[in-house]
Amino acid sequence: MSFYTSLTGLNAAAAELSVASNNIANSNTASFKRSTVAFGDIFASSASSNSSTAMGGGVSLIGVNQEFSQGGLELSDNSLDVAITGDGFFPLVSADGSELYTRNGAFMLNDDNQIVNGAGHLLQVHPLTDDGISDFNQAMVTLNVERNLAANPTASINVDLKLPDAAAVIGAGDGNIAINPADPTTYHETQSITLFDDAGESYTAVVYYQKIADNIDFNGAPIDRWRTAVHVDGNAAAASTVELNFDQNGAAVAGVIGANNADETFAAQTIAASPVDARSTAITLNVSAITHTKNFEIIEQAQDGLPKGDLVNINVAENGAVVSTYSNGVQKVAGRINLATFTSAQGLSQQGNTIYSATGSSGTRSYGEPGSSGIGTLAGGAKERSNVDITEELVNLISAQRNFQSNAKAMETSGALTSTLINMRG
Repeated sequence: MSFYTSLTGLNAAAAELSVASNNIANSNTASFKRSTVAFGDIFASSASSNSSTAMGGGVSLIGVNQEFSQGGLELSDNSLDVAITGDGFFPLVSADGSELYTRNGAFMLNDDNQIVNGAGHLLQVHPLTDDGISDFNQAMVTLNVERNLAANPTASINVDLKLPDAAAVIGAGDGNIAINPADPTTYHETQSITLFDDAGESYTAVVYYQKIADNIDFNGAPIDRWRTAVHVDGNAAAASTVELNFDQNGAAVAGVIGANNADETFAAQTIAASPVDARSTAITLNVSAITHTKNFEIIEQAQDGLPKGDLVNINVAENGAVVSTYSNGVQKVAGRINLATFTSAQGLSQQGNTIYSATGSSGTRSYGEPGSSGIGTLAGGAKERSNVDITEELVNLISAQRNFQSNAKAMETSGALTSTLINMRG
């Protein structure tokens, strides 16, 4: 009996050596979690046995458990390397549709603009609502980051400005002197605006401001009148000249009939489409203005339209927001990485390559935004190191070696006793 008891001890020591060796071998594997060995004694008894004289039958291997304690962080030059600080797993999906989980956030962008790990598994995220919040009621989708943004032609410009009240009138009445870009005496102020055509190529439009009337009568009240005109590449844009009218307090006056027999007070100006110049979209210029005693001032200028943009940077925030930045200055939230948690992470099944799959023993799975209750945060441009403590593992190796030697000695002793009994003579 003692021979087999020692044999179970040898097997247990060998298992402990194997686990410690595996931990040491993976001490530099990103996000690797060390394992520990759980043993239990073998004890058999029956109702007729005397418990005070019963002896154990050896040791059995109960299980090999992983410790999901936090590993240290290591900075990386790859902005798509993401480390988890705290609890949670990245949700992945394999090519065959299997749902997988990992803490190894070494990601990259594949040819289809999808975020994947080294094994080609796709990172999964929840769709975002219009408010940029993860919709946990929707099925998860692949996180995509576009490498290029198409050009967006300019279609709208909004300008808010102040015109100098003391400016002298050019012309008389409704202004008989046309704006001539080559003659600075025909206008007071200019404003250059960079616009973009269908191909994202830039061109310049210049808005000219000309005061054409001062203290003219309108319904018994004096008003000032300005004319604005838009020129593109030195040529007046069709339907782009309107008149702006102000009372003596500098505020806009509505209902003034201009030269076109229409209410032109702050009417939208139009830069017509020009297919010859690769502009298929008409541009609307909305001017909001007041007059005051100071110099010409542009308070705000907002416009759409952008050139083609190339991806220059990806940043992952602590809360999981993935923000892509492009060469045209655009920043987009491509998605939000949420983390999966399990009520019993030790029940996850190891698939190799620091990948896990859920089992009946892993308990309930749930998703949450990084940084929310019970869920870790993310660190972009970093990797989580292994949580293996080399010193501890070397001590475990020595302990397992001593256990192995001791059980081998016990087996040797048992064999010697058996040999003595066989050689006994009556």
